[in-house]
Amino acid sequence: MARNRGKKALYEVMSRARSKSGYGRPPEQQAPTRPSAVEPAAAEPQAGPVVTKIAAKWWRKPRVVQLNAGRIEFSMPYQVAVAAGLVLVLALLASYRLGQFARFSVPVGPAPASGQAQQGPTENVANRTAVETPPPAAPADKTPPKTQKPEPVVPAGDNAIVLAHYHSMADLQPVQAHFAEYGIKTEIVPDSGRYILQTTQRYQNTTTRGSDGYNAIQKIKEIGALYKGKAPPGYETFAPNYFSDAYGRKVK
Repeated sequence: MARNRGKKALYEVMSRARSKSGYGRPPEQQAPTRPSAVEPAAAEPQAGPVVTKIAAKWWRKPRVVQLNAGRIEFSMPYQVAVAAGLVLVLALLASYRLGQFARFSVPVGPAPASGQAQQGPTENVANRTAVETPPPAAPADKTPPKTQKPEPVVPAGDNAIVLAHYHSMADLQPVQAHFAEYGIKTEIVPDSGRYILQTTQRYQNTTTRGSDGYNAIQKIKEIGALYKGKAPPGYETFAPNYFSDAYGRKVK
């Protein structure tokens, strides 16, 4: 039986396939498997933050003057803008002060003509003479001074006003000082083993309403009420009347 040349038997094809795939070889003799090109290699970790192109463009410092969509834009830091504003304000103030100085230093008004310039000193001398000349004295008033009418002399009376009487002179002395502060002069007079505090002024009448003595008694009552709480410690307080029982007494 003749062979078919150019054709291989099935067992030969299978044996060659096994030999190529390493079937039957020990593990160390098998060819290393190549990594698949489809699987991506593990990315090694990178140190530090990843800066993208967009972020780098955003963090880029803008220019002071730039052209954007046909417009000229100015951009500067906040500190520079504040400093520029302060410099502008100082410049305006300096120019204002210089203007004031120039206004007060330069004379205002037209310059005098040549003829007027020659007449200036003569006019100044005349004006100075007119100013230095004292004004005429006012005529003396020949009207005789008015004579004041003398007040009528009130005859002295024979009545004194008794403020208080006490057996100790020392207790009456603070009362005497109290009334002296309000213009009422008094004196301490001994009388039958006791002492009387009475006014040094004499009055004509002390009982009739509206008379000099009656008015003086009303004033003594008002001043006596102010003595409340003013007595020194250990002295008579003259409470509760506080000299409201003052009366007139005829004296020689």
